[in-house]
Amino acid sequence: MSRGIVIFIEGDTEVEFYTKLIDQLHTFAPGQRFKVDKLIIRNLKGIGNYKNRAKRIFENEVISRNPGVNFTVVLCYDTDVFDLSAKPPVVWSEVEQQLKASGANKIIHVKAKRTIENWFLYDAKGILRYLRLPEDSKIPINGGADVIKTLYKKAGKVYIKGSATKGFVDALDIKAIMILICHELKKLCKELGMKCSGNKCRGNGEQL
Repeated sequence: MSRGIVIFIEGDTEVEFYTKLIDQLHTFAPGQRFKVDKLIIRNLKGIGNYKNRAKRIFENEVISRNPGVNFTVVLCYDTDVFDLSAKPPVVWSEVEQQLKASGANKIIHVKAKRTIENWFLYDAKGILRYLRLPEDSKIPINGGADVIKTLYKKAGKVYIKGSATKGFVDALDIKAIMILICHELKKLCKELGMKCSGNKCRGNGEQL
């Protein structure tokens, strides 16, 4: 049976980021080929009603359109609303149960600690260049979306979390960011058939 991966993400910004991330990983893969036959990215547009929307999209847009493909589901999300909430908005065990009942072979999680904006801030220079702000601007590294909103405001722009912002993700050095989030990406890389021991990325796609 053919192998496939479907990546579920939360918003338009994430679509752009993960698309570029996958493109970069592709250049690292042995022979520039992933060990999967089908790779799909789907935007769930937030975490509201996550369980049912993930199930519906998986059944109607993934499984039904790709008969004979054995899919691994990759759930990508920010951790902030789960770390700080006494009653998390999504019960991941229930999401996994429904997806497996719908035909998912395997489910893995890619968690952006706090928010994906914290990942973006690993390339602060790229953000400042994009916004045409001084290179010596001070940026709190752990500020996440609020810091990026503040920087956008200084540049006379508005940052809306989850919404696409033309040129923003393209301005980021994805390879540099990958080095710093290697641990979070390890399971995804493994599913794609890439060698990884969990440390920093090298240009040949292996990890040391």
